[in-house]
Amino acid sequence: MYIILFNHKILQIQGREKIPPMADYIRMPQDGRLQKGEAMLYRKLLHSYDKELRPVVDARDAVHVNVSITLANIIDIDEKHQSLTTLLWMQTIWYDPFLSWNEAEFSGISCFVIQADRIWTPEVMFDNVLGTTTPVAKEILGKSESLSIFSSGRVTHWTPLLVNLFCPMQMELFPFDIQSCPVVLSPWSHDNTQLRLNPAENVALVGNHLKWDVSKKWIIQDFTAKKAVLDEVHSDRFYDQMHFSITLRRKSTFYVLNLLLPCYLISIIAYLCYVIPPQGGDRINLLLATFLSIVVFVLVVLEIVPEESDTLPLFSKFLLEVMLMNMFQIFYCTAVCGLNSMDKIRLGPPKCLVTWAKCMISCTESSYCNRSKLVTSKQENIDSANPPEKPENETDIEFKILNENSNADTHGDNQTIIPERNIKEWRIIFKVVDILLFMLTFLGLTGYFFGILVAYY
Repeated sequence: MYIILFNHKILQIQGREKIPPMADYIRMPQDGRLQKGEAMLYRKLLHSYDKELRPVVDARDAVHVNVSITLANIIDIDEKHQSLTTLLWMQTIWYDPFLSWNEAEFSGISCFVIQADRIWTPEVMFDNVLGTTTPVAKEILGKSESLSIFSSGRVTHWTPLLVNLFCPMQMELFPFDIQSCPVVLSPWSHDNTQLRLNPAENVALVGNHLKWDVSKKWIIQDFTAKKAVLDEVHSDRFYDQMHFSITLRRKSTFYVLNLLLPCYLISIIAYLCYVIPPQGGDRINLLLATFLSIVVFVLVVLEIVPEESDTLPLFSKFLLEVMLMNMFQIFYCTAVCGLNSMDKIRLGPPKCLVTWAKCMISCTESSYCNRSKLVTSKQENIDSANPPEKPENETDIEFKILNENSNADTHGDNQTIIPERNIKEWRIIFKVVDILLFMLTFLGLTGYFFGILVAYY
């Protein structure tokens, strides 16, 4: 019986020493002492650890927490509601004297990874948050993120957070605006006698994979940080704060090509109304169509600009000026069309205006004739013996009629001839005014438009 038991024991020992299959061998820990050391270290660190208490030996001491933020991505910027949705990696570093150990006693382990909800962590929150802050690790993994504990007691905690922050928009220079979005961090319940926030070595960083181009609409110009102290009202408590600032510049090419340039072209079309003859209502129809088109651009800007904005954006100023000029054109063209539809008018224009209009037309025609003579001087020399009769244009006919009417004032009925002469004089004045308005408005609008592009684009 003893021999049988002895053989059975030998077979058991031989079965334990068999080499396992390759897959099982890979899964086995290479150093059993290391796994045993981690288990011993875990039990040693958390045996009498209380995560509700601050990690200080003396209660009068403050826990110093170094804070840094890495801007991982900008998800969305809502100008209408003045909000910034971004993905941030927040790093907090502090020393916990109750989480230090001797590496030689635990198989040379210098770093130990543990879940963040097992130990004390600083309660740091965003002051300008809108809604909730989503821990990305908890959403993906279903548990809290891990942190690293070193043998010296230093604890490093990386927290990926999806945050929706309040970002006041300054829309004065839209679409060439530069926005500065604040990110404010402060302790939730501990003042600076219990918890001190300090900037880390690299306090504000931008992810290397972003290459300073995080959105199709925005470019990051700067990401800075500074420390501040908040004085609680009606209290002697002070709280440390970390103020981060994300400076963004809007990519304006899209808005220039799809808003500014079409609005400018529509305005130029509106100014072509001075070329259309004043008879009929074609001028007014063109101006009303362009005015409604500009209203559509105004509605587009209203969808972007926040309602709380006290300033008028640059593009809105441009649209407002175009609308005012369009309204002036509508009133002016209405008066011109009404005058051309009348046969008689009792009130004549001032003599100085009539003289000025005649001089302007005479100067224009004389300069045109001089240019024509320079071009066709050879032809004029050939035909100098038999010069052709100069055709009378519309202005010459009107001047001839005016002269005839003025000569007939002494012979005919003044009450019948004077109203007709007044209408012709008004028409000559409005014709000159049309030319001047077209030149001035075209040059002014073109200079204003290209001045904006040169100054900001």
